[in-house]
Amino acid sequence: MAKYTELQTRKLISSYGGVGSIIETVDGALIIKGFDRWRYFYLIEKGKIEVQENENINDERLLKRLKFYFPELAQIVKVPANYSAFYNTSLPKLKDHIVDAEYFPKWMYCNKCNSFKHIDDWYKGWKNVFQSKEINKINDSFTPPKCYKCYQEAKKNKEKRKYYPLEQVRFILTAPNGNIKDLPWNLWTNLSREKDENSGQQKIVFNGNCCDKQDLKYLRSDTFSDFSGVRIQCKNPVCATQGKQVSLTGLLGLRVPDFDKNGEIKIITDNEGNPVLDNKGHEQKILFKPVIRTSNSVYYPLITNSLYLPTKTIKKELKDKIRTLFFDAELSVEKIQEKINKGDVKLSINEIEEVVNPEKQDFIKEVDYRLKEYNYLTSVESPDDFDLVFEEEKSELFKNYGISKLLKINRLKLTSVQTGFSRQEPIDKDLFADNSMDDFIRVSKEAVKAKYTSSKGKAAKLLPGIESFGEGIFIDFELDKILNWFNEQSTNKDFKKRIETLRNNGESSEYRSSEEKRKMFSNLSYFAKFIFIHTFSHILIKELEFLTGYSTSSISERLYVNENEMQGVLIYTMAGAEGSFGGLVSQSNPERFIKILESALARAKDCSSDPICYNSEGQGIGGLNLAACYSCSLLPETSCEEFNSYLDRAILIDSKYGFYRNI
Repeated sequence: MAKYTELQTRKLISSYGGVGSIIETVDGALIIKGFDRWRYFYLIEKGKIEVQENENINDERLLKRLKFYFPELAQIVKVPANYSAFYNTSLPKLKDHIVDAEYFPKWMYCNKCNSFKHIDDWYKGWKNVFQSKEINKINDSFTPPKCYKCYQEAKKNKEKRKYYPLEQVRFILTAPNGNIKDLPWNLWTNLSREKDENSGQQKIVFNGNCCDKQDLKYLRSDTFSDFSGVRIQCKNPVCATQGKQVSLTGLLGLRVPDFDKNGEIKIITDNEGNPVLDNKGHEQKILFKPVIRTSNSVYYPLITNSLYLPTKTIKKELKDKIRTLFFDAELSVEKIQEKINKGDVKLSINEIEEVVNPEKQDFIKEVDYRLKEYNYLTSVESPDDFDLVFEEEKSELFKNYGISKLLKINRLKLTSVQTGFSRQEPIDKDLFADNSMDDFIRVSKEAVKAKYTSSKGKAAKLLPGIESFGEGIFIDFELDKILNWFNEQSTNKDFKKRIETLRNNGESSEYRSSEEKRKMFSNLSYFAKFIFIHTFSHILIKELEFLTGYSTSSISERLYVNENEMQGVLIYTMAGAEGSFGGLVSQSNPERFIKILESALARAKDCSSDPICYNSEGQGIGGLNLAACYSCSLLPETSCEEFNSYLDRAILIDSKYGFYRNI
């Protein structure tokens, strides 16, 4: 029923868009269907469309990683480019290359007559009133959805304006197992409010439809702006005499059970399939709760990002030699490496293992996956490859700021693949990867379950992805200077208190930490290093906005931090955003970069929310920030990898213990 709408392709795999997300368009709110229901992917799987070379994403490193979760995965296919036909913006340029979506929420009301119906009922009424025998004309005239009652009345009275677009209701239901649905508005005018025996709070009980022929109205008060000012009323004569109208008071406290195919209420289970009990020993049920459709809690995508690295091609003759040494001579991979590396070819243990056991799939943690990118950027010269071009900017000035290497990355390629999504609570990438998608994962007080992006689940042979091209600045820090700074300041009571406060807030936070975060909490020097580099990244991105005019939403970070091997950050922007096409890399000129960095450090000392911000004992989600607010250090959600957490500008600029205290 929805017509073609043109959207930016990169918005279909992002922090706010993708399979299962609600996209606001000029024609209304749409929910993106599972990708196996997109016409494009459906025709590929049926063999009716062949994936062209330019539509396939070639990243063997990423493909191998994803095969751990999706063993039958054959290829990553680009999300089809979303272009309108040049002669008609209401039609796609390629009719089969489209992403499928549908209207959601499906309950809509008319601002003129206040009628309130499900979209199916609106469409039936439109077909009966709109005088046409051609279904295409009916669909085109109804999109976006319009009120057939006002159309009929306007036509009868020969009014000039006949079309009154419908408004979608703002409230929907989400469940911790990833399901989503409309509120049962047809039951609203016959509900009752009772006292819950367990909690003692008032609860809403639905008692069926108010009548057989409902005529619902969505009424809003000019006096009350809260939920009491919105009422659902039935204008059916039987109900009208009884005054059947109910406000939305108590809406956010409503909980609606999720039922299985047998009509039984679904319960939350652990990894072994056992029921999860609450504090009182009761089985935890899967309950839908109301939220505003634009709320952040509606959608948390699970996206795997990969910086493209040129792969080394091993010749067939060398592969055969390695297999002979391993299977016939029964040499270990270490011995094989010694023999092979005596010549001109230098192979790593992992590369040899991939030759002798190409089907072996091990779980790769996010931090280990990035280590390969970090090692490549810090130890390899710029390759002769069009998708990754970089060069080092050298200056003795960098040493004063603890910087060991600064790379100007003229071109980079970042591949993003959506593997799943969750609702109500975000799931850490490693927590998701280390568990089955069929399990509930406790990330806070609630247990949350991720959903696959297709009905095929882990048996998917295709996954949708996007390739983004851009540029960036890679900054690597001197590990010795960071460790020396930490050791010198670890005896400072104020410094130690700040690090321990953030550590304690992280450990006691409702949000479950990944294994790497827990490792960080147990090692304060590692934790301090992470906070330092993450905060450095934020104040630098903020300064690029102030000094160069690029919006912070167009610049992103990619952190490279582990216990002993990585201490770097990539600050990048993608094509189509401010700063791309040379604007960002031009700031890596040593003199210009130092000027930007000095200005960033000076500005970090002057927050408009000080002294409250600087002396905070915990800000943001779970108190995971100290001296960090939107006036000084926080970035848009699309720019930060850590949900704006683990930040403290004091450890950079404090006059007693800050890393840059002498600058």
